[in-house]
Amino acid sequence: MMCGTARRAGHLPGGMPRYFFHLHNDLETRDEEGLELADLSSAEAVARREARACAAQNVMQGHLALAHAIEVTDEAGTRVLLIRFGDVIELAP
Repeated sequence: MMCGTARRAGHLPGGMPRYFFHLHNDLETRDEEGLELADLSSAEAVARREARACAAQNVMQGHLALAHAIEVTDEAGTRVLLIRFGDVIELAP
């Protein structure tokens, strides 16, 4: 994964779906490997964790754009989720 600690899984018997996590940040970063996960709910959990990790990394560099996002696509390239950084953090006054 781009910012966090998600590990790449090898191909598992049983045909688990593969999801790809593309980072739309200061630079566009395409995920060419993907992760095999049980379902879309698992993919959402990974995307939310990665969005938080990327947002934290951006803050450490002195900036944060809440519109930056992790786009999740399936094996066909169809977008199944879009998790914006602003969706996963709470800003307090």
